[in-house]
Amino acid sequence: MMQPIPILYLDHAPIWGGAEAVLINLLSEIDHNRFRPLVATPAEGFLAAPLRRAGIEQAHVTFGRLNEAGILLPLHLARAVWQVAYLARKENAAIIHSNTVRTHIVGALVGALTGIPVVWTIHDNTFPPGLFRRLSAIPRRIIAVSGWLAATYGGAANPNAAAKMTVIPNGLRLRETTMQHDSTVQRGALRAELGIPAQAPLILSVGRLVKGKAPHLFIEAACDLLAARTDAHFVLVGGTDPDDPDSVAYAATLDALVQASGHSGRLHMVGHRADVERFYADADLFVYCAVQPEGLPTVILEAMQYQLPVIASAIGGAQEIVEDGIGGRLVAAGDRRQLTAAIVDLLDNASLRGRMAAAGLARLREVYSPARQLALTQALYAELINVPT
Repeated sequence: MMQPIPILYLDHAPIWGGAEAVLINLLSEIDHNRFRPLVATPAEGFLAAPLRRAGIEQAHVTFGRLNEAGILLPLHLARAVWQVAYLARKENAAIIHSNTVRTHIVGALVGALTGIPVVWTIHDNTFPPGLFRRLSAIPRRIIAVSGWLAATYGGAANPNAAAKMTVIPNGLRLRETTMQHDSTVQRGALRAELGIPAQAPLILSVGRLVKGKAPHLFIEAACDLLAARTDAHFVLVGGTDPDDPDSVAYAATLDALVQASGHSGRLHMVGHRADVERFYADADLFVYCAVQPEGLPTVILEAMQYQLPVIASAIGGAQEIVEDGIGGRLVAAGDRRQLTAAIVDLLDNASLRGRMAAAGLARLREVYSPARQLALTQALYAELINVPT
């Protein structure tokens, strides 16, 4: 019987994000009779504990720190390359698959040194273009999680990368749901905790408190609407970003904006919450108002899972997830008036919200399922190392 093929995954996980959640889901479902996943990640990183809980093998690597220009410090880079190269040879890895920009750099250099095929998964547009062009000759395959990302990095300006680029959307593992909400989460408990009446419209936004995600727009739209809708409540879930030096000051600005609004009793900033599913379960409408594009915002998929209609900025991968007028509404990024008008329109039309919620869940199951992502990824591995599919 053929032994499972070792695949070494790289993720430095400075924060817990969508890319890490997707990786855990993928490796939990991978065919362990065919592939043996091993994840290289820092011992103190955000992936170590979830990997242990999921029973996924891991090895600890120090991927180093960035300087003020966002470049890996040379000594740190050299140490990371040595550690990963040693681990890859020791485990006889057939493929090195990296999941973050920092590990794409390390993985590419290890691939160049060892000859082991490298796969990148590009989750966002934070890879510096010049560095991407220089290093993208090394990986054998590049997975983009959205068509927008594939066009961004594999367009006419970079034909070599385009030739090895493939789009595999992230899959979201569906929870067991009953009607609109998760059967494992008690509907109404979150509202009771925050003092929100059971029948009050609850508008939710989830994301880190950074300028690119524009939670200030959510707060401003809430203030516009709350002047006329005294029954509504707005809830913002998300903490600061340790990789963004401006995040703490920005969060303080947001808090001051809420306190000065006169609506602090109906505008709730709750910080980072590990129980975010309780917020989805009690919400009526989800808002994604980023002004900087993201590859494939996981929070939108999570909202669709809970059958929430979504209002999203028409930017990046979000405009591929949300079918405008079918599963939600797309609004111009940064347009406060459009955002407020869309919220008002959906709050006033419960039947439309219901139709959009059902359409969003159907799209999630069809396009963004873990089974589809897994099948496409395993087929890519098989083709790359020439084993039967």
